[in-house]
Amino acid sequence: MKLLKIAIKLMLLQYLIFSVNIVDAQSINSELAYLHTDRNVYVAGESIFYKLYILNNATYKCFDNSKIAYIVIRSIKNNPVIKIHVKIDKGLSNGRIILPDSIATGYYQILAYTSAIKNLGETFYFKKEIFIANRFDKLLNFNTIDLSTKDTNLVSKQDTTINIKTDKDEYGVREKVIVNISNFDSKANVSVSVYEEPQIKMIDETLVGAINIQKYTLSNNLNKTFYTPETKSKILRGTVVDSKTNEKVKNSIVLLSCLDTIPNLQYAITDSQGLFQMLLGEYYNGKELFLTIKNVPENENWLIKIEDDFELTSKWNPIITLFNNKEKKDFITKSQNISYVNKVYSQDNVLNVKELNPTKVICPKLYNCSSTTIFPADYISLPDFLEITVEILAQVRLVKEDGKYAIKVFNTLLKEFNKSDPAIFLDGVYVDDINKIIKLGSNQIQKIEIVDTERAFGDLVFSGVISIISKDKEIIRTKPTINSLRVKNMSFSNTDELMNFNSYIPQNKHIPFIKQLLYWHPNLELNVNTNTNFEFYTSDNKANFLIHVEGITENGRPISKLGRIKVTESINVNDK
Repeated sequence: MKLLKIAIKLMLLQYLIFSVNIVDAQSINSELAYLHTDRNVYVAGESIFYKLYILNNATYKCFDNSKIAYIVIRSIKNNPVIKIHVKIDKGLSNGRIILPDSIATGYYQILAYTSAIKNLGETFYFKKEIFIANRFDKLLNFNTIDLSTKDTNLVSKQDTTINIKTDKDEYGVREKVIVNISNFDSKANVSVSVYEEPQIKMIDETLVGAINIQKYTLSNNLNKTFYTPETKSKILRGTVVDSKTNEKVKNSIVLLSCLDTIPNLQYAITDSQGLFQMLLGEYYNGKELFLTIKNVPENENWLIKIEDDFELTSKWNPIITLFNNKEKKDFITKSQNISYVNKVYSQDNVLNVKELNPTKVICPKLYNCSSTTIFPADYISLPDFLEITVEILAQVRLVKEDGKYAIKVFNTLLKEFNKSDPAIFLDGVYVDDINKIIKLGSNQIQKIEIVDTERAFGDLVFSGVISIISKDKEIIRTKPTINSLRVKNMSFSNTDELMNFNSYIPQNKHIPFIKQLLYWHPNLELNVNTNTNFEFYTSDNKANFLIHVEGITENGRPISKLGRIKVTESINVNDK
């Protein structure tokens, strides 16, 4: 009865929070995502450098709301080839995506969104097309997409209030380039890329264009499913389902823990729709999650189903035609050859990395009180846990009733055995079946900790705790029951670092120095009425290059601007 009252209170609280969030999701203070990539054409094995902007779609200022964003790269066949989630700090994020060598030649679509944007529907996800060539593909027989269906007046629109000036229009190879950005009336944070202008014409998705698309999008339908904005950290969403009837199970308790030397726990109670949500802080980053349903009624087969954050229901259906253009194929072949040369001479992208303040990791410990600790190695070797309880665990009683084991802990305060079973943990993980520890003997167990008094964890109360730490992570070899689930929590793609790229010039002029990406800076600060300069060097690649600037002012004005330079002839390296 006590647990039922607690569950009702939690459901009421969840309903109130749910109602408030629905109103906020339907208000104008939703989010807009924009992803600036260093270029649009890549070779498999290279890195995509990116800068992600999350803006308030009412003010268009950087929105310090969501802390997690999702990026998906999918093929023309709608198969996801890369799925990552990234951290957001005050509406901004940057990092790189390493393209697998095995990726096939063709066009791909990048999508970026947050949990809050999901409430607006996939129409509002950021989307852009890129081209990726496999380094070993010499035939280049693939389909191209028709980009004429896009309104270039919207997506490629530029900002006319800033100027990009270079000290010259044409440069020789391995020559310094000085770029000046001027004429702006407020502080701004921009990302800058300088790359070879591709012969494969791609529509430059600008931030100004993304805002225009948002303004002119007619669809305002919200999803039927509400997604809680991830304003603190990643949220694990799932449901509990009756496998017999396929009905959602309400008021069920889902426990979460991870492999560790410390018993750790988190829990959630499903709502009327069988939904549960858990906040996954830094502690869970990259770890395997062990989930189980507590106190499943006998003869009931309840299942845990985790929601896929990267699931896409809409299809990418571009108009495709056979690729047959010598000029474009020559450009792809050139890109493949440059990538090959850079691999041979280890002339890959050089990153300047600045470490940021690391995020504090907090373990969700089950208890912080003193406990009785036993090391089986201090005693004679015993074959299993049943023998261990008889010989060296005076506080523990293990009995078999109706063919099943039951375990009790002696309460030193009450001077009697607790009536209910204690919580059992193996290698930090809550164990839903006592038989998982019965066969563990002295040779497998490193230490045993016992808490004999009642422990309250939130609204859950346990009649003591038994924590077993094995010598060789025995929990991994245990088999989950039908009401348990193990799932890998992905690591974040971007680390607590700020990365920018700048070509360096090899001292030996006989070493080939051929680059299609000359400069990338994800966080260039522009100040009011002050010119901002940056510089880089050209390579041995004689071609036309684009200077692409994207960003947002502190007042919410988008900045999108393209400049151009030309690299034409050689200069004497000793003249630099």
